[in-house]
Amino acid sequence: MAFQFNISRDDLLRAISAQQNITSKKGTLAILSNVLMEVKPEHVVLTGTDLEIGLKQTIPAEVIETGILTLPAKKLFELARESGSTTISFKELDNNWVEITAGSSLYRLAGMVADEFPQFPYYDEQKMIQIESAVMADLVDKTVFSIALDKENMFTLTAAMLQKVKTDDKLYLKMISSDGHRLTIMSREVDASLDGLQMNSATLIPRRGVQEIRKFCENKNVFSFGIEEKQAVLKNEDSLLVIRLMEGDFPDFQGLLNVLSKDNSLHINRLRFLEGLKRINLFTEDLFHAIKIDIEENKMVLTSQNADFGSAKDEFTIDYNGQPLSLGFNCRYFIESLQVMEGTIITASINSQESPCMITSDEDTGFLSIIMPMKI
Repeated sequence: MAFQFNISRDDLLRAISAQQNITSKKGTLAILSNVLMEVKPEHVVLTGTDLEIGLKQTIPAEVIETGILTLPAKKLFELARESGSTTISFKELDNNWVEITAGSSLYRLAGMVADEFPQFPYYDEQKMIQIESAVMADLVDKTVFSIALDKENMFTLTAAMLQKVKTDDKLYLKMISSDGHRLTIMSREVDASLDGLQMNSATLIPRRGVQEIRKFCENKNVFSFGIEEKQAVLKNEDSLLVIRLMEGDFPDFQGLLNVLSKDNSLHINRLRFLEGLKRINLFTEDLFHAIKIDIEENKMVLTSQNADFGSAKDEFTIDYNGQPLSLGFNCRYFIESLQVMEGTIITASINSQESPCMITSDEDTGFLSIIMPMKI
C-alpha cells in the first residue's frame, strides 16, 4: 500500500539527524544507508542500523495512508535541514518513488523496498531497569575521551567497560576506559533498584556505541536500560537503541591500581594547571604532545619545545613539599582529563620519575585518571 502523511519538520529533523550518525557508516549493503519508514495509523516509525547499532524512533504524524519503504537517510536529513516549511508532506508514487512537499519546494526521492532491510534485534523488556540519564551521561562524559581510537594493540581497548559494583551496602555503576597510555575510571552511586541489572563478566561497549548512549541521554530524565549477553538496550517512550557488545577481555587494570599510592602528592589549582597546559601545548610536537614537568617545593614548571617554532615555559605555585621531580608526559592527556573533572583543587600523586601520575579530586569523588609517563 502506498503511504501518504504530513509530519512536523522539527520532529523529522530531530529524528533523522540522530539516524544520520548510524547510517552514514560506509558498508557493503546499500540499503544500510537508508532508513526504514513504517507509516502507521497515527505515527511514523524510523529505523536505522549498521548491524552494530540500531535506532528505532516513533514520530507523531498526520497519516492519510499507511505503508512501508526505505529512503536515503542523508538526503532526508539535508531536505529537512534546508526546508523553511513547518510541515513536510510525503506521498509514495509508483516504483518506490516518493514525492515530498515542503512549502514551495517539491522533491522526488527514490526509495528501496523494505524486504531487504535487516530485522531489528529482539530484546527482553523484562530484564530492563530504570536509570537516570544524568548518571549515564556523567559516566560517558568522563571516560569516552580515553577509549582507544584504533586496533593496533588490543582491540578490546576500543570499547569502554561497564561494571556494577557493590561496596559497604552501596551500589555503583562504573565505566572504565584506556588506550594503553592512560586509564580513566568514573563511578556513580546508583539506586538500589539497579541491583536487578544483569551484567556480563565483562560488558564491553564499543566507542561508537558509547557515543550513541551519550546522545540518547539528551533531553531525558530517565530511561530503561538492559544488558543482555550480546547487546545493550536503551529505551524510552519514543526511542529504542540497541548496541552490539564487543566480545573479549578488558586488560587487568586493578593490578595497576593496587601498586599506586598517594604517598607523594601535590595539590594544584585545576583551572590554573589547565590554562598552563593549553599554553604549553602550542609548542609541542604534533604527534606526541610531549612536555616536561619540573616539580619542586610549592612550584611547578611546564616546558615544551618544537623544532620548527621554538619553545614555551609556564611557572606557577602548587602545594608540594616532597622531593624534586622531573617528568615527561603527553600534554593532551592531562588537558582532556582536567576538562571533564569537577572541583577547584586536584590531587596529583607521583611516586617517582618513572611512575604514572594519578589524578583525583575530593570534589569529584568517583573520578580517577592515571597517565603513563614518557621519556623526553
